[in-house]
Amino acid sequence: MDTLIRAGAPRVCRNDPNAAATTSVAPFFSIIMPSYGVERYIEAALDDVQAQTFGDWELIVVDDGSPDNAAQLVRERMAADCRIRLVRHDANRGLSAARNTGLSHARGAYVWIPDPDDRYDRTLLARVHAVLTDTAADAVVFGCTEEYFDAKGNLTGSRSIVPPVSGVASGDALHRSVLDLEEATLYGYAWNKVYRRSELSDLAFETVPLIEDILFNIAFFQNASVCVFLDDAPYRYAKRLNANLTNKFVPEYYQVHRRRIEALFNQQRAWGLDNQEVRSRLGSLYGRFIMSALERNCDSRAHLDRAGRIAWCRSLFADPLFLTLIPGATSRGGKVLSLGLAVLKTRSVLACCALGRLIHLVRGSGSRMYAQLKMQR
Repeated sequence: MDTLIRAGAPRVCRNDPNAAATTSVAPFFSIIMPSYGVERYIEAALDDVQAQTFGDWELIVVDDGSPDNAAQLVRERMAADCRIRLVRHDANRGLSAARNTGLSHARGAYVWIPDPDDRYDRTLLARVHAVLTDTAADAVVFGCTEEYFDAKGNLTGSRSIVPPVSGVASGDALHRSVLDLEEATLYGYAWNKVYRRSELSDLAFETVPLIEDILFNIAFFQNASVCVFLDDAPYRYAKRLNANLTNKFVPEYYQVHRRRIEALFNQQRAWGLDNQEVRSRLGSLYGRFIMSALERNCDSRAHLDRAGRIAWCRSLFADPLFLTLIPGATSRGGKVLSLGLAVLKTRSVLACCALGRLIHLVRGSGSRMYAQLKMQR
């Protein structure tokens, strides 16, 4: 059960000429922000939303049964800004459920789903609105600046990633851009896209670790007609040491990423794009996940002894997806991935187990080589 919390009767919004006059008027953008355990960050995110130079939006914060004080911070903003609403889950139901709840309450023409522990440029919505006014696209895709924080919260570095394609794309051009986006790490996120809400009526986020965003996007882009790609990075994605879900040990790591690659492959085939180049590129992505899985098999939390790791490799080598994509895979990410793919192509159980052990030792030593491996795409 979820509860919609309002801050009184409809009233005039903040002093913004673009804002809807009352809460009864549908806005251009619905912003859905799931909230769980983000009290430390959510005020900055709210500041960034309220500072947007385009003001015709509603913000739906979904408190997913969080034990912290974030909901009260949202209530304080609601008292002064009628564009903000709060929905509460009685118990924690997870990120996908929170996003789905937000979608069920959205009224805007377009939907944006930012994370509450990230930051956003104040002109983000204005830039998106400008291109939508010209194109009426099904989605707008933009880049991000990854910001790296150490365990103490200090910024240690950053890098910007923008879509490898730009402008308006439709039909085959749109379909062919998908692997470019995936290789740039930008296909799988929900927060770097603004979606036409009418195209989301049959879609929902699945409750699954690590790949809920990519599965949602694969389903959305399957039927999307026109998208706009912005050669810009207005979203600041915070990557905090030991804080991101992707840094945690997930027992289903290999299974979910195998599903990711299979879903991407099936989409390419559905579009009639299955060829050797596509298989090579997907094989490169798949190989990276396999290498990471081999390393995770050496972690004590995987509960695999040597015999178990050997059995895992034998099962991998018999997998039709492995046999389809790995033999022709060519690294698109550097020498480390090239070496890994070469080992995988031998289908040698002992060599692959040794590769996993080597990566595990490198990771445990804190070497920069492991960071290089993780960046392979």
